[in-house]
Amino acid sequence: MPLRRRELELSVERPLGPSGPAGGTVRWTARFDAGNDGSGPSPAELKEALEKLTADLDAVVGLPLAGTPVARPDRDLRELVETYRPRQRELVDLLLADGEVTAAEHTRLLDHLARAPHPATPPKVVALPAAPLAAAPVSAESGAPPVRPVSDLLRTYQIASLKQAGAVRARRQISFAEYMALKRHFETAENEGAGPGGLR
Repeated sequence: MPLRRRELELSVERPLGPSGPAGGTVRWTARFDAGNDGSGPSPAELKEALEKLTADLDAVVGLPLAGTPVARPDRDLRELVETYRPRQRELVDLLLADGEVTAAEHTRLLDHLARAPHPATPPKVVALPAAPLAAAPVSAESGAPPVRPVSDLLRTYQIASLKQAGAVRARRQISFAEYMALKRHFETAENEGAGPGGLR
């Protein structure tokens, strides 16, 4: 005689965070009546129930540990400036929004920008070389979008200066890695265009 399913159980389980007991877990369970024919709830109903169980678990226990930012010591100003070379407030704010810097590092960079001297006249635009320099290889994190070549970025967004590259980054049209590749491109072009007596 075939067995008839009378009940269906759906559970989500998560380890407790660092503030909870060591090795502790929390389980959230929902039970469904399989009905007279044993068919049970539809896949759509199960999906909706799973999402609700997960949301309830998030509210009680917090986000999964994998989604919680890992604490690390704040970097000093010198390391931050060497890494990001900040020039615009908008880009420093984006670094914070993207999780690249902590709140303390964000404040440190803003203080640096406020103290940095601003040029009296806008920088001269250096003519782009005939063959744009290729973007230096950037190691992308797992799951991050690929870094497009500098030549594609210059052509697609009509970028002719580092300031324009910063504006495009501020609109989140290019990634941080792509902005850094453009920054290296313009700095190299500027160094090659300047001789002992200034611009050639």
